[in-house]
Amino acid sequence: MEWLKELMHQLKPADQDAPAFWQRYSAALKEQLPKDTPLAEAEFVVFDTETTGLDQRQDKVLSIGAIKVRGLQVLVSDTFECLVQQEGAAATKSAEVHGLLSKQLEQGIPEGEAVEGFVEFIGNAILVGQHVAFDIAMVNQMLQRQGIRGKLRNRSVDTAHLAIRLERRHADSHTLKTAEYSLDALCDRYNLPTDDRHTASGDAFATALLLLKLLSLAKKRGVATVGELIK
Repeated sequence: MEWLKELMHQLKPADQDAPAFWQRYSAALKEQLPKDTPLAEAEFVVFDTETTGLDQRQDKVLSIGAIKVRGLQVLVSDTFECLVQQEGAAATKSAEVHGLLSKQLEQGIPEGEAVEGFVEFIGNAILVGQHVAFDIAMVNQMLQRQGIRGKLRNRSVDTAHLAIRLERRHADSHTLKTAEYSLDALCDRYNLPTDDRHTASGDAFATALLLLKLLSLAKKRGVATVGELIK
């Protein structure tokens, strides 16, 4: 009968034996806003990660910065920010770019605590970021290392892709210059400040301001609901 017990264990829902924070997250996702929800009623979490590199399988998260957008306003009092303890991380070239020193990282929190706090913060909000798929993948790796059998399942918006979609509706994709859709280039084009770039919290704030500009443009293009934005 051991084989039967093992089979039953494998068939159990992945969340059933998960930590409480993950069970709460899974429950929250069952209550996502309908697709016909007006954008002004949607909640977004704009976030960024600073990492040891760009390899989603090998590199690790050094810091996370996130800020909520609700009612088409950036909620500067509703933020999440943490440094993550990662052994040997301060010796990487990426750490030099981010300005994160070993002493700073030593004052960070364990990876498990960081990813739990982030998941609690995002709930069922729409995740937003510049090339957000990378940041989501890095958080998923954090979850995997903590023994979580699931991944982030929030709806998401990539600000770079959204800008291209709104600005170049009828343009030939072969003429696209990707440099024109970097965060720096977009902030410059929309007259947004970039004083605190290359920190997770600074990039998240800049991206949140960019999101508001893009949502305003989206409204002019007839994009009025969550479903129309996410498609």
